[in-house]
Amino acid sequence: MNPNRRHIGTNERTFQNALVHLLETQYGLLGSQRVLDLLAKDVQELVGQFYPVPERLEPGWMVFTGTRASGAKAYPGQRASDHELVTLAWPVLLSEDLQTLAQSGDLAPVRRKLWLKRLVRIMEYGLNQPDGAVLLTLSDLACMLSLSIVQVGALVKKARQETGKSLLTKGYYFDQGARPTHKSEIIDFYENGFDEAEIARETSHAQDSVGQYIRDYERVKLMLKQSIPVGQIAQMINMQPSLVRAYVTLATKHHPELLPEQPKPVQDQR
Repeated sequence: MNPNRRHIGTNERTFQNALVHLLETQYGLLGSQRVLDLLAKDVQELVGQFYPVPERLEPGWMVFTGTRASGAKAYPGQRASDHELVTLAWPVLLSEDLQTLAQSGDLAPVRRKLWLKRLVRIMEYGLNQPDGAVLLTLSDLACMLSLSIVQVGALVKKARQETGKSLLTKGYYFDQGARPTHKSEIIDFYENGFDEAEIARETSHAQDSVGQYIRDYERVKLMLKQSIPVGQIAQMINMQPSLVRAYVTLATKHHPELLPEQPKPVQDQR
């Protein structure tokens, strides 16, 4: 990735882009991009006049725009503003953090522990929003914490290991890869009798996403029960072959009897 483009998605998550997206998708208002941009700019100015920024905000809280955990998977070339955007005040630097620094000093181990604590707090705050999870990218978190994306990536990985939680970023949620990373965790819960709501709560996923993973999994299981060759399943249910193979692996893990029979070697008749 071009280093100069790493934060472009964060920069695109604006009120103006969100309004243009709303006009295009919800009202069917089509026109030139310039006309839509001008209309969005005028509306934004009116919002500023009638709804001024609140004068009171707790110290250390940062107003920042994230992405609602909803909609389809991301696709190559998709703009950050194509998703539903949500602006919140986030608990970035609280008095308890300052107390930790005052009592423990500015030592490297203290800073790392504090970054980890703040990172988990920020991510969980977004994930636990009552109207649905709000997600941040690694780039967003890097901006909030004044760290590099590489540093934040390492912190997120460590946080997941220590907490045992998924701690979803935007990219992780929209699952831009084909491998069944968090799908495996979801299917494990499902096969152990948890319902969709419980799984969503345990894995910090939106319930509609959990339902989609389970439906895809059941479609593959049904094909296996009907003895459909694995190589034909993808075309029959319109699913990526790599994703089918991943679900086959999960299905046969929980139901070994569904494992496709391997062709027997031909014996030499001589």
